[in-house]
Amino acid sequence: MVFPHIVGYTRLAIDFVRGRHRTFRKVEQSARRRKLEERWSRSFPDAPATGHLRDLFPERWARFHTRGPHDAAFDIDAAKTLRSLLDELSHERNWKVRMIVKEGGAGDFFSGWSKSIPADFFPWRKSPADEDGPAIYYWASGYVSPQAVNHALLKIVAEEGYAVFTDKKVTWAFCPYWAGVDIIFPSTQERDDFVNTHRDLLSAHPSGL
Repeated sequence: MVFPHIVGYTRLAIDFVRGRHRTFRKVEQSARRRKLEERWSRSFPDAPATGHLRDLFPERWARFHTRGPHDAAFDIDAAKTLRSLLDELSHERNWKVRMIVKEGGAGDFFSGWSKSIPADFFPWRKSPADEDGPAIYYWASGYVSPQAVNHALLKIVAEEGYAVFTDKKVTWAFCPYWAGVDIIFPSTQERDDFVNTHRDLLSAHPSGL
């Protein structure tokens, strides 16, 4: 049988095009990095910028499903629903949104996401911070255009990209995936208000997943 080998070569080719080896030795030494670090640490202390935020802040978390019954919605419709939720979350008149992307090092298949999303990313965090050895790299963007947000959401629902979105003051985290989004709200009350508005997008499972 040659099919497994064909699939493997195809995945390697896609990985090569995406560019999986995006790393850095040191974080950027700049005011924008320090400001983001300060605000993130205030809202999400000791927490990584990933979808696992839901496990660390369950009292502020809710999941919304964007694919409809049996996850049947098309990518474009799922992306539109995500954008609508993001717009509602960013209720300021001139909302500003940034993206944070997690990257693995060489050998991590699920890397290269920051290259698939059209935004100007800078080296924000590295864990562990040591210069040598395996690490996780976090790239952060400046404030992105609505067009870049749309492009990123389409990549995410197609499982061709990944990013965490947050606002200018870093008060919430919007963590979309192919079938929905985990949102970490500024407070439990704001979570409850948002949930009450979008009960049609909630899971029927007791865990909320």
